[in-house]
Amino acid sequence: MEGLISETQKEEEYLLEQSKEFAGKIDERLLASYNRIRTNSINGLAVVGLERGAPKGSFFTIPPQKQMEIAQRKKIIIDEHSGKILVDDELVMEENEKMKSVIKF
Repeated sequence: MEGLISETQKEEEYLLEQSKEFAGKIDERLLASYNRIRTNSINGLAVVGLERGAPKGSFFTIPPQKQMEIAQRKKIIIDEHSGKILVDDELVMEENEKMKSVIKF
């Protein structure tokens, strides 16, 4: 159990370090908006993927035109109901795979 905790702690420290590094490269207004969304979110998530036409954790479906805009990844789309940033599920899966390869301690 102790090994799992230390491994998780290493992962968290690494991710926090990466977060600080990337925060310096992002426009301050966007970063402030992102942090505000995370702070106001019950589960701490600011970015959520779509699952069966609705944001994960929500039952409000997104219109097909808006889903197409999200899939194109050309602009930031905010959910009207939760205020979270929406991304397509394919991007979520891609990023999860990247994280698996990045975090190997």
